[in-house]
Amino acid sequence: MIKFSLTKQVRKLYQPKRADFKKWLTLSLIKHYKIVYIDVIIVSNKISQELNSKYRNKNYPTNVISLEYEQTRKDFDILNGELILCDDIIVEEATQQNISILEHYAHMVVHGVLHLQGLDHIDEQDAEKMEDLETIIMQKLGFSDPYRRKKL
Repeated sequence: MIKFSLTKQVRKLYQPKRADFKKWLTLSLIKHYKIVYIDVIIVSNKISQELNSKYRNKNYPTNVISLEYEQTRKDFDILNGELILCDDIIVEEATQQNISILEHYAHMVVHGVLHLQGLDHIDEQDAEKMEDLETIIMQKLGFSDPYRRKKL
């Protein structure tokens, strides 16, 4: 069972629809869980910076913050967490990368959901595994390889 909530503290016409988020969340699951519950929240630079500072000790806004209840996943096979997406950063990065805002939102959701499932990119081997999964998922969603520029 997959359930999610969507809260838009920042509302823009170009932002993805609820159905987009559901599809992205569903295809980002790399294993089956008894229950999946994810809160998706779209915030401003200010809120992103405050949360990034509080939870990651980094005093700047960021594109996505994944907050996982890891013990729930490990002990009960329940994926439960929050994805905090910063609209300003996502729009800025999409423009810099010359991709659509929708595509970058999709990538940040995929990236964030993989983090919620315990994947990370701290060392090179883990980063390669995570990037490969992101590429496969993004292509299943009909988007291009998000790391194509890095590989050229």
